[in-house]
Amino acid sequence: MTGPAVDPGQILGVNDHETEHLRAEIFDRRAYLPPPLSLPPGAVVVDVGANIGVFSLFALAESPGATVYACEPVPQLVDVLRRNLAPHPSAHVLPIGLSDVDEDVEFTYHPGFTTMSAQTAHADVRADRDLVARTAGVTDPDEAAVLAELVAHRFRAVPVRARVRRLSGVLTELGVNSVDLLKVDVQRAEAAVLRGLDPAHWAGVRQVVVEVHDAPGPTAGRLAEVVGRLRALGFEVRAEQEPALAGSDRYTAFAHRAVARRGGGERS
Repeated sequence: MTGPAVDPGQILGVNDHETEHLRAEIFDRRAYLPPPLSLPPGAVVVDVGANIGVFSLFALAESPGATVYACEPVPQLVDVLRRNLAPHPSAHVLPIGLSDVDEDVEFTYHPGFTTMSAQTAHADVRADRDLVARTAGVTDPDEAAVLAELVAHRFRAVPVRARVRRLSGVLTELGVNSVDLLKVDVQRAEAAVLRGLDPAHWAGVRQVVVEVHDAPGPTAGRLAEVVGRLRALGFEVRAEQEPALAGSDRYTAFAHRAVARRGGGERS
């Protein structure tokens, strides 16, 4: 069963500036689905780090009859996510985070910049604030000072507790045997998410898009680690960094299998 047509202009958000940015990035620039990646009709999509659901809605618009599993652990975002996906019966909200273990952990939620919310153990607020300030392109010292105050306010932190689980356990419970696209954007926890998928489930994944953080410190070498892991699993992989993110710790890895596997996410 399919829901109503997706209207990107009607997506509910927490902050207008973020919602507009996500709409432009995901719907207009198709940042998560560049060629040769594609979604067939009836695709199964797992959206890890769904936030308010913009990518989940894009997948529903892109693939008639798609089934989407949107994973988001922060309760304040889950509420908005549910409202955005409520008209679409084939979209399922999973109020959890993903990792390589099943446990309750602390997240740091930023109400003024929700996309930078993260597991507290993986958070790097200083790097995230610097990125936001740098991408604003402000060069005047006075304007830069005002921007710094605004960014600091938007990065006020609210601690929340939430459950994280291994993706293999989740897929087993759902009865999902194949996934046409696994999208992961989880603020430095991406390696743990990928470790939470067992070889038997990896065999059913056709495409992967993952934001990868790589910088001196805890994430050093992460890009090579993720790319190497995906290639070892049989994917063709390319990694790139958007020009606007040059000098930051953020990259995107796009992976697909050379021989396309028809999706549809068979359920047992």
